[in-house]
Amino acid sequence: MQQRNKSDYLILLVKSILMGTANKLPGVSGGLVALITGFYHEMILTLKKINFKTFQLVIKGDFKKLNSNYNMLFLVIILSGIIISYFTTSKILDFFFSVSELNVWSFFFGMIIASLVILVRNNKINNSKEFIFLIIGLLFGLILSVSKPIPENQNLMFIFFCGMISICGMIIPGISGSFLLILLGNYKLLLVDSVDALIDFILIILGIDNEGEINFQLIKILLVFSIGSILGLIVLSNILSFFINRYRNITNQLIIGFVSGSLFIIWPWNKVILESSKGFDKLSNFEVISSDFRYLPDLNITSNIIALACIISGFIIVLYIENYASRKKNIRLNRKEH
Repeated sequence: MQQRNKSDYLILLVKSILMGTANKLPGVSGGLVALITGFYHEMILTLKKINFKTFQLVIKGDFKKLNSNYNMLFLVIILSGIIISYFTTSKILDFFFSVSELNVWSFFFGMIIASLVILVRNNKINNSKEFIFLIIGLLFGLILSVSKPIPENQNLMFIFFCGMISICGMIIPGISGSFLLILLGNYKLLLVDSVDALIDFILIILGIDNEGEINFQLIKILLVFSIGSILGLIVLSNILSFFINRYRNITNQLIIGFVSGSLFIIWPWNKVILESSKGFDKLSNFEVISSDFRYLPDLNITSNIIALACIISGFIIVLYIENYASRKKNIRLNRKEH
């Protein structure tokens, strides 16, 4: 356990806010930011220590023993930073979604493409077994792509599952938890709408907003998602670290194949065809999604050129973050050698 003073904990809080913010951006891994800023390994070791005795000490209120045995103050700071990031980033994303949803998804698409390039560059295929797992991941992603798009799902069991899955981005550098939520169809529901509902609820309670309405359904969804995320952070940190440490290359090839195959899902330019269960004579009754299809953009249209620029911007930003992380890592290694 690293010794820290008050200013060190403040810096750690800022770093964890950056990590939480990154995890909300498809293509960027929160774990990668933790690795860049230097607290990733301590975070994983701290999470591995959590067991049934930890919860017993929490119930007893023995915080001194919790901190000395389980580095609990460190973990509380990290979780606080993640929570703060969810509140701040949500409103920013909500604003950009309202301005231009096409540009937001284009930016995300560029980030995911760059993330895939980095994965391929850093994980060369060494044998036939790794190639087979790459193909398995690719086929799974392609099947998911050509299947009927997963709609937004507010079932609480599914929300809990989303929480456990999305936290992978915090644990494995290179995997974007937000990208997984996009594939599951609940990105906007869980990372924008439900967080906005909680913010509105707090503003109403404080008397700052007297005209807003409380959406208890979205607040309940956020609570279940948070519980799933916390449990996933504890449980998956042990499971995933086992597979990464023992089968790193195979796991990475599976991820590369899956991300490659599922890129079609988040292609920014798509149209949704609606049909009505009450017939096609009343446009107001068009409710049921029958199909959707992707198309190539017309670059004579200004909005499509702007969206293309957003793809390039997202691509460049992720590559810059990765290159910055590599430089930092090389600097640390050189210092250790000397």
